[in-house]
Amino acid sequence: MKNVSYFYCIGLASVNLIMDTIHNHFGIFDIIFVILAGLPLLLNKKRMYELFGGTMGLISLYIIFAIFVSMVKDGQNAMMQPLWTYGMGYVLSFLTLIFGLLMTKIIKIRNRRNIIT
Repeated sequence: MKNVSYFYCIGLASVNLIMDTIHNHFGIFDIIFVILAGLPLLLNKKRMYELFGGTMGLISLYIIFAIFVSMVKDGQNAMMQPLWTYGMGYVLSFLTLIFGLLMTKIIKIRNRRNIIT
C-alpha cells in the first residue's frame, strides 16, 4: 500500500506540473514540487516515507481547515460557492490525508489471502 500512496503523490505533482504548463504559470516551484514528491522513491528509506507521509498529512489537515473556514466565511457574507467547489477540496484533502497516513503506517491495510483447498 506504500507504493499506491507514493504514486498518488507523484500523480498529484505531475497533474500540477501539467496544469501550470497549460495555463502558462510554469515556475521553478513546480519542478521542485515534482522532485520532492519523487524523493522517497529515489532514496527508498523507511524514514523518508514516514517524513513525507507525515508532511502530507499535516498539509492536508491545514487545507481541510482552510476549506472549512472559507466555507463559513462565504456563508456569513452570503456569497456561497457551488457545493462541488467545497466538495472537491474536501475529497482531495481527505484522500491526501489517508494516503499520507498510509505512508507513515498509522493506518495499516493488510492483504488477506484466502486459500481454498
